[in-house]
Parts: sequence; structure tokens; C-alpha cells
Amino acid sequence: MVTVFTIIAVLQVLAGYVCAKGIYCITKITWLSVAVVLLSITAPLSFGAIRNSLKCYWLIDLICNIGYIYLGFILYFSIFCVFAFIIYKLNSGIDLQKVLSGGLIVVLLILLAGYVNALNPRLKKIKIPYDHNLKICFVSDIHVGSINTITTLEKVSALIEQANPDMIILGGDVIDMRGLHNYGGEFVSIMQKITSKYRTYAVIGNHEIYTGAQDCINLMKKAGVSMLLDSYVTFDNLDIIGRLDETVYRRKSLQEIMPGGLENTLVVDHSPGSIDESIKNKVFLHLSGHTHGGQIFPLNFLTSFLYKPTAVLDKDCDTYFYISTGAGFWGPPYRIGNVPEVVLIELGK
Repeated sequence: MVTVFTIIAVLQVLAGYVCAKGIYCITKITWLSVAVVLLSITAPLSFGAIRNSLKCYWLIDLICNIGYIYLGFILYFSIFCVFAFIIYKLNSGIDLQKVLSGGLIVVLLILLAGYVNALNPRLKKIKIPYDHNLKICFVSDIHVGSINTITTLEKVSALIEQANPDMIILGGDVIDMRGLHNYGGEFVSIMQKITSKYRTYAVIGNHEIYTGAQDCINLMKKAGVSMLLDSYVTFDNLDIIGRLDETVYRRKSLQEIMPGGLENTLVVDHSPGSIDESIKNKVFLHLSGHTHGGQIFPLNFLTSFLYKPTAVLDKDCDTYFYISTGAGFWGPPYRIGNVPEVVLIELGK
């Protein structure tokens, strides 16, 4: 994990340097270019502060907010600058300052649109043939934390109320780092108001593991959520299995959780990496989140390569599977190339 963050930090500083070169070409202001490079280390600093349990919470939040917002800028503007510099080398007759200025405006507009998109999850409906009628609201990756505030949870609550489901299933990464400290009481209050005909179930994701699994479990139980931790519950001819996240070293295999006799099985696993295991065991429906659909273009191509396409109901042999883009966001507060969602799954004839 340390190695990964080190590599990411180095790449961010390099991207910041490229952005600084672009900003200097536009403004000719040295101190502003230096500031652009220095800002590129804010996100790595926030990870370091959290990792070392720094107790100055307001400072962590400030650093996180600046760093995450800035990540989107250095990603897109550095790519644009590289192409602009290459074109300028090939054709020095172009006005590099005007090209970079125009690119800066375009990047800022894209980020603004992505920010508005990220803050507004939508209700998506999918229908699956089944012997019994059942409406399930599936919500993953709300990421209630420092930059992703309780407002997202309130919007999710409104969408669930609009869907009027029989059951709610939370697919992990509901609570993120800093969410327990910042919004614990508000989280419980809002979750207790989210109702369905029957119950709300949840699994844990990798961010609950990072945050403190037991603390997150206790908070969700306090909010009236029933936890499925490598266990199952039988409901109206449907066996619902909730798996521990794949980051848990000794989690059970699917066969260990579903002894003989289980039919019409719905598996909820935060990460989609176990879809093939569900297909092998002839599960009826597999639900996952985790990928966010890449969250920011072109990372959607990476997540599709590593897993399966997001936000597409698909079927392999006897198994339907769906990977949600998630309702919130992690890190950069942008959704570019995909839409945050609350999924209403309508089972029935």
C-alpha cells in the first residue's frame, strides 16, 4: 500500500510540474507556477495525515478537500499541456499562450460539470424476470466522509423514498474515512428515516475496513441496519448472501456460506471480482459496486478491463449480475463519463 501511494504521489508531482509549466506560459507569474506544483502534494499529505492518525481533524479535512479537488485539475490540464507542447514543437507558429488559455477554460468547465454531476445521484430502474414480485433498492459507495458530506446521504434517502422499495441493500463503502467523526450522529438519524416494506441489509466494503470495520458495523447497527457478514438470510423464496469484502484475508468461500439447499440466491459482494465465483455456483443474481465506473474518464476503460462493464445488467449462464456506479464518490469530487445512481431492481413476471 505504501509503495502504491508513493508511486501515485510521484505521478501527481510530475503532473503538477507539467501544469505549472502551462500556467507559467499563460500568466508569466513565477510564484503562481510554484504554487501549482506545491498544491500537487496536498492529496499525498492528506493520506499521510490520516495514516498517522493526526488528531487535527479540521486540518485533515482542509487538506483533503484541496487535494481531491486539485487532483481532477492536474489530471486533465497536464494531459492537455503535454499535447499542446508537442504540437508547439511540431509547429512553432501556433500561439501557445492562447492554446493553453483555451485549454484551461475547457478543463475548468469540464470539472464544474463533473462536480455538479457527482453531487446529484439518480434513480435507475432495472427489471429481472422472477417467480415472485419484489422491489429491491441497491445502493453502494455512498462514501460518507470528509469531502463527500452527509448531503449525499440525504439525496440517497430521497431517491429511496421515491422508489418505495420492499427492501434496501447497501453494497459497501457506505462510510468513509472521517465519516465516523464528522457525521456519526447525523448518519444514524438519516438512516433511521430510510424505510422500506421490510428491512435494510448491508455488507462492508474496503473503505469500512480502512476506516475501522467494527466501528462502522456498530454505527450501522445503531442506525437499524442488519449486517450480512459472510452470512445469509432467507426472505420470500430468495436467499440473500452478504459477503465480507475481498480485502478480508480469511473470508469464507461462497460454497462455505451457501450450504446445500439454497436456491434463488442473491449474492451481494462489494467488489465485482467474485462474479465468476457466483456464476460457477449458479447464483441467480450478483450485485456489486466498488468501481464507480472509473468515476473520471478515461478510468472507465481501466475498470472495465479489470472487472466487467459497470451499470450494465448482464447474464452469464444462469446468473444475472450488475455492477453499480455507486451513489457517491471517493477522492476527486467529480463524475465525468458516468452517472451516480441508486438502483431499483424490480423482480417479477
